[in-house]
Amino acid sequence: MRALATRIHGGLALLIYLGLAAAVFASAWAAPNSNAIGVGGDPNLAIWFMRWTPFALTHHLSPLFTDYLDYPSGVNLMWNTAAPLLGLLFWPITQAAPVLAYNTAETLALGLSAWTAYLVFCHFVQSRIAAGLGGLLYGFSPYMMAHALGHPPLVLLFTPPLMLLALHHVLIRQRRSPLLIGAGLGILGAVQLLLWEELLASEALVAFAAIVWLAALNRDALRTRSQYAIRALGAAALVFLVLTAVPLGFQFFGPRQVHGAVWPPNQFVIDLLAFIVPTRLQALAPAAAIDVSDLFRSRIYEWSGYLGIPLLVLLSYGTILYRKDRQVRLAALLGGFVALLSMGPLINLGGRTTPIPVALLALAFPPLTRDVRPARLMLYVFLAIWIAMAFVPIVNDILPSRLTLFVFLFCGLLLALIVDATLKSGRPRRIAILAVVTALAVFALVPRQPFPTTGTSSPSFFTTDAVRQIPDGSVALVAPFAYDWRLATPMLWQVQSGMRFRMPEGFAWIPGPSYTPTPSALGDVMTAVARGTTMPEITDDQRRSMLADLDRWRVGTILVGPMAREDQMVQVFTDLLGRPPALDGGVYVWWQVDTSR
Repeated sequence: MRALATRIHGGLALLIYLGLAAAVFASAWAAPNSNAIGVGGDPNLAIWFMRWTPFALTHHLSPLFTDYLDYPSGVNLMWNTAAPLLGLLFWPITQAAPVLAYNTAETLALGLSAWTAYLVFCHFVQSRIAAGLGGLLYGFSPYMMAHALGHPPLVLLFTPPLMLLALHHVLIRQRRSPLLIGAGLGILGAVQLLLWEELLASEALVAFAAIVWLAALNRDALRTRSQYAIRALGAAALVFLVLTAVPLGFQFFGPRQVHGAVWPPNQFVIDLLAFIVPTRLQALAPAAAIDVSDLFRSRIYEWSGYLGIPLLVLLSYGTILYRKDRQVRLAALLGGFVALLSMGPLINLGGRTTPIPVALLALAFPPLTRDVRPARLMLYVFLAIWIAMAFVPIVNDILPSRLTLFVFLFCGLLLALIVDATLKSGRPRRIAILAVVTALAVFALVPRQPFPTTGTSSPSFFTTDAVRQIPDGSVALVAPFAYDWRLATPMLWQVQSGMRFRMPEGFAWIPGPSYTPTPSALGDVMTAVARGTTMPEITDDQRRSMLADLDRWRVGTILVGPMAREDQMVQVFTDLLGRPPALDGGVYVWWQVDTSR
């Protein structure tokens, strides 16, 4: 009977979370085949990556490499957010309706992430309401809302809660077979590698911090529990390496490897004010608050640190009230520690970088332990992790602002523990106060409505038989030149054409590291036109270089689609090729490009 009730509660929670996710994205679901959740070029990029895996497998190509972008050199997709497993999971939908598949992935991601957290939190608390609130905070946090603007792999976050539970068994409970638990942990790691490798590296860092904290807070139990933990973690490493040998081997020993940090260390960080100042992504965001949050260094996609004053008050007071509970203390410590990591190496205040190291805040961390040694340890671990994020491959690709997902994971667990303890106390006044403050905290985090969407309508040339005039698998140069994440529209057109053609362009990480195509004379001219740069008259030498680019890229077709300064782009190719284009389905086309002129 109890098992039946548990299944009913779990099913009901799943329906509630999925319903909330659909409600949040109602603006996209009004026209799910033409409106993509999010803004900018990132939805187009995500749609392309989701489409590639099914296309590659059905055409006997590698899902880990593509020359359909940046032709002829190609792109090693293991160095990109390609998420091959995500494309595989949504294969049937992606093949027929790529935009619908993307919207479905985003919606299911929020609901499933919240539900997974709920199920995991049920192992730590007795109250289903407490676990439900914790799952709600995790699955619908400002972190999720920010990355739902175009990053499906970054919101499909069921592995962090499951890894939290697995590590709880490995390090604390230790009642089941260490080999079995370790194997499960290794499988989770392999799954995450094929969804979002950056998150896997982040999970490893946070797990390292958690192990150090547990060792510091439970020194007496270290000797008796270490053998079990070592066996379990060893099994996890073995299973992980066996399952990921091929993709990791291709990443580090295959073509087009990307080495070096791809972003500056203090660019995508959480501003100190971001924890209490709402952004444009919150429904309750006064104009004065938006004026402040618009100054934050990170783009809107990374505005993921907002907790709100009511939630901070609730968690702080609850932590003090129930500080004797080890789980409460550990959740608070880890949440605070990761919040510091998310701020980057230097404190940013109102969009300005100060010379004050974030590490100094570790010294002022609230004394949740009985002595000061863990506080000093926090400083050492903080510095060690930042050294890793600066110099260790893969780890140095972690964006600090994205670590806030763990802040919300630990805050969700902490909220569940506080609510559960308060309900157990049976004190009506305390329960009433908790209910009011919790309601205020939830209200402060409600996302804006309607949620931002991007139209994905394309010229009919790419969605009708007109595109079949392009030889299958041949190279087409498409304008606007996809040199920037905001100009990923040609990648969407390529998807909607059924991946009919390859392109010598695209927004993807290539050796350099760079996310722009390899520099070329023709690419520079197309980029200048797109940017509105005043163009000098093209010299004979430049013309020869541009024709050489067409020859090197083996371009057979040139397409100019709807874009700013479209007439200038058409004129560039008319002059270069010595003939006007045909107009077909809203696209200017030069067929059978001849570079011998």
